[in-house]
Amino acid sequence: MLDLSIVIVNYNVKEFLTQCIDSIYKSKTSFSYEVIVVDNKSSDSGEKAICEQFHSIHWINNPKNMGFGKANNIGFEIAKGKYTLILNPDTLLQSDTIEKCLNFLKGHSEVGGLGIKGIDGSGRFLPESKRSLPTPLVAFWKITGLSIIFPKSPVFARYHLGHLNKDENHEVDVLAGCFIMVSSKLLHEIQGFDTRYFMYGEDIDLSYELQKTGRKNIYFSESRIIHYKGESTKRGSLNYVRMFYKAMVLFAQKQFSGSAAWTYKLLIYIGIYIRASLAIMVRIAKSAFAPAFDSILLFTILNQSKVYWELNHRFIDGGSYPDLYTYQIQGSYVFIWIFGLWIGGAYYKTIQPKHLIGSMFFTTLLIGFAYGLLPEELRFSRALLVIGALIGTPALLLYRTIISLLSGQRYFEKEQQQPRIIFYGKDSNFELLRTILKESNISPAFIWRQNSNKENDTETLRTLIKLHKINELIIDIDSISYDRFIELTEKLGSLTSIKSLLPHQGFIIGSDSSLSQGTTYKKQYSISDRNYLRQRRIYEIALTFCILAVPISLLTAIIFGRIQGWKVWIQNAGNILIGKRSLIGYTSAMGKKFSLPEIPEPIFDICRDLPEELDFLQNAKAFIEDYAKEAQIQTDLLLLWQLSKY
Repeated sequence: MLDLSIVIVNYNVKEFLTQCIDSIYKSKTSFSYEVIVVDNKSSDSGEKAICEQFHSIHWINNPKNMGFGKANNIGFEIAKGKYTLILNPDTLLQSDTIEKCLNFLKGHSEVGGLGIKGIDGSGRFLPESKRSLPTPLVAFWKITGLSIIFPKSPVFARYHLGHLNKDENHEVDVLAGCFIMVSSKLLHEIQGFDTRYFMYGEDIDLSYELQKTGRKNIYFSESRIIHYKGESTKRGSLNYVRMFYKAMVLFAQKQFSGSAAWTYKLLIYIGIYIRASLAIMVRIAKSAFAPAFDSILLFTILNQSKVYWELNHRFIDGGSYPDLYTYQIQGSYVFIWIFGLWIGGAYYKTIQPKHLIGSMFFTTLLIGFAYGLLPEELRFSRALLVIGALIGTPALLLYRTIISLLSGQRYFEKEQQQPRIIFYGKDSNFELLRTILKESNISPAFIWRQNSNKENDTETLRTLIKLHKINELIIDIDSISYDRFIELTEKLGSLTSIKSLLPHQGFIIGSDSSLSQGTTYKKQYSISDRNYLRQRRIYEIALTFCILAVPISLLTAIIFGRIQGWKVWIQNAGNILIGKRSLIGYTSAMGKKFSLPEIPEPIFDICRDLPEELDFLQNAKAFIEDYAKEAQIQTDLLLLWQLSKY
């Protein structure tokens, strides 16, 4: 019988999964173990490459995303180990983690589940590593924020047990689902995870079920892991609010009774309404409603500015601006501002304050220029335009900032800094680093090569980071141990972003914290570039509206011999306007076949006219890869002109 079965549920994190498994196989342990990966219908699981590198893996593909608990249970069914480790794919183990944890469990029969000290990608301790059972009172202290105000209090900070030393072993109630080691016999006794939980809450429920057997749950501090990404990455979404609080209600119904259950559910529903309201506010601010809300806000500001100007400057002795100014002129200002904000990227996920400020500035200049060309009777007051812009711009920024603070979400994206890199590793892998950066369209402003042969050079790295203002330390995993990598992350992660280079896989990965999605440097395609996609969407909508001007577009199509293409375009105009179809590109089947970024199904397939005498698949692969890599609006328009003629 094997000593340990390690069960990992994967869902679209193949790069992190690869590194996780690599850290397992580099463990220094005398115990026998197996690795079981259960994939929850990932769009790209990485199965082929991972199984080629790690031959002894047991890989299970689920027909659909079955959720965390149910997928783990599938892994438990084939596990052969005396003990089972439930492990997240976005974790890294120290070389002694398996050895120390198994030795502890074997020597303490009173222990049910064993958790571990976790740090995030910047070396910060993860407080969810040790938690108390979320009883009604504990939940109340957390919801009211008292746990944050008194982070070390044994009363108010019980949710994360802030009063317990993170560097000592402790008995706790709840273990983090990213790492739970337990006796396989005990796991089968409690029937694994409760499959009614799809995601979130199942680790709390499992921990409580282990306690109900009379055994202890232990937080183990004598080894540590990195956990890159936590559930907080999705906490702003309505889906998270729904799933998380549904799990908490289920937990209350299952584990509490009487007044405790009633009180707990009341607190949960209060939390639901608060979090859902904030999530809705954020969603509205980032959705199609944002331009409408901005329009109302800007029009109100213009109108109030007009009233102030009438009473204090222009019409002190009586009178007012005509309705023509109030509605048509002010409405035109607002329309141009909103259109400029859209073009400038203020309504995209990548919004930054500079996009909003720049758009308002340039559209105001444009309006001011056009104002000078208007007839005298339409030139009411340039001052009102300037006042509207000066008040409107900070108002747009302010309400977005307030929503961000209330919801705890980042509304504005951080401005992408040009990387200033230290490469810490083997000289032989430095050129590989440069190749990956080039294929990822990353152009470092500064790059320093530091050989990893020297011992105890942490302080050297610290000095270099500060001296050269380094924002990325890329560590060659082939040149150092994972123990050393975790040590550097803990000591230097607060100073710079730390990423790992996996030479055999040809990619670089990392995450600044458990609150941010991981970053992966690998071969990139211009067709995934956000600026290109924004411009592509604009020209598709603009040209489609032109096509819908039927008399003119039909006449043009007849003159230039594109009547068939015109018909196809008209038939698909609705789907193009809503983003379901695109004008030019490769089919989803071909994109999937060659592992290219997914784009909406095109109405004009770029592979349509490939010469019949050539090998279709071979040339299609080269053709669409080149298109995806070098995607440009000019190329799209040229292909559109060619392919619209049948």
